[in-house]
Amino acid sequence: MNVSVVIPTYNEELAIAENVKKVIAALESSGKTWELILVNDGSKDQTLSIIQALAAKERRLCVVSYPVNRGRGYALRRGFAAAQGDYIIATESDLNWGSEIIGAFIRKLDEGDADLVIASPHMPGGRMENVPFLRWLLSYLGNKVFALAFPGRMTMSTGMTRAYRREVLESMDLEADDKELHIEILSKAFDLGYRIVEIPATLRWKLAKPGAPVRKSSFKMGSIIKHLVVSVDVQPYLFFGGLGFLFILVGALLGLYLLWLSLSGVGVAGRPALFASVLFIVVGIQILIFGFLASQNRELKRQFIRTQKLIKETTKQK
Repeated sequence: MNVSVVIPTYNEELAIAENVKKVIAALESSGKTWELILVNDGSKDQTLSIIQALAAKERRLCVVSYPVNRGRGYALRRGFAAAQGDYIIATESDLNWGSEIIGAFIRKLDEGDADLVIASPHMPGGRMENVPFLRWLLSYLGNKVFALAFPGRMTMSTGMTRAYRREVLESMDLEADDKELHIEILSKAFDLGYRIVEIPATLRWKLAKPGAPVRKSSFKMGSIIKHLVVSVDVQPYLFFGGLGFLFILVGALLGLYLLWLSLSGVGVAGRPALFASVLFIVVGIQILIFGFLASQNRELKRQFIRTQKLIKETTKQK
């Protein structure tokens, strides 16, 4: 099997049949052997019955389903576990990235210089169309933060539309059940030394027809907070180091101000500012120490991930 496409679905009855046909057409034109895995993530509408009917007509379409909504990360993990292809592509059921992204992923992996390929609207050549400004801004700024945490200055760390060589996913024990899975995979891929590249892509939101039902975005502030928490785990000293130096800077500035007062003949003994200056510096040093320990813990985690991969490879050879 050359290519597996994994698509999580949740309450997608409005457009799933049409979008599946587009994905199948893209796969047929790729010249590869393929399978399409649709994961029904506890939909409450007619999504399951629609995709089951499609699977009854197309033997290369596989349906994975469970009754309770578990989140995108869990759906992807279930789809990855079922995939048999040498290339495993994940994309969104609404096809906001277009079905042509599948061919672009396949061509990039065929070149042989990448293990993981990410579609990015933020790199040169990529763009967003019809995306609300606030959504664009949050995506842009969020990925700028992650660019500091990951090597290579990635422009799109949080997107799920990606392509993997099979061995990349097989080498990882994935845990996240929601959108933070994308960061977990990327972090572990960097830890394991896989070659990660981005390709420019267009994220195009479809304009709603007058009077037609609109599929709402699931993007929430909670997702942003979860992603930021994960970024601290990926690069703890980036957060704790910056915070620690900020505290020390405030304490030092207060200290310099008090020194200036003292040289001017103003008594500073017993002033609350003197206590605050010392407190800021001491707390800043403690935060730096905590950041150092967190970084050491992160390095141990990297080594553990690499050891897991080695064990998996050794077990497979046996």
